[in-house]
Amino acid sequence: MNREYLLQWIVVKGVSLILISIISSLLYFIIYSVPMCDLRSLYANDDIIIYHAKAVACVGAIPLCIYFIFLGLRVLFAKGTTIPTNRTKIGKIWGAFGVITTALGFIIAFLIPIGLAFSTYSNCQQEKLEYYYVTDLELCKTIVPNRWFIQDNNHHVSRSM
Repeated sequence: MNREYLLQWIVVKGVSLILISIISSLLYFIIYSVPMCDLRSLYANDDIIIYHAKAVACVGAIPLCIYFIFLGLRVLFAKGTTIPTNRTKIGKIWGAFGVITTALGFIIAFLIPIGLAFSTYSNCQQEKLEYYYVTDLELCKTIVPNRWFIQDNNHHVSRSM
């Protein structure tokens, strides 16, 4: 093994490890942090909803994140320094599915506020409360942005910004 080959091997495998770790961290953030809490509030709470367009867009991107993790794993476990160029059938299907769900996530992210505008919900107009929608504007006075909880039958999910 010459030095150039070793350096190229380290770069290819290192970049795939970095890709896997960054996308895995992003996926962990989407599933266990702000985006899922925001989406849970759309169906879990009757009077108060918190909505960020980024939350729906992030959740729509989950299949694309999974695709990139598997792509990184494929490069990591490939022999030598050549990056696999032939795509598998499942990779083509999952890649297309990831792109479609990401695009739908962005589209839906912009349609939900329009739906909320035509519903019984009103947007809280105070500073730091612009992402909260309530059925009665008096409820805006009860919201403490960093301490608001989504109360579900079985779960108490904290929402912090």
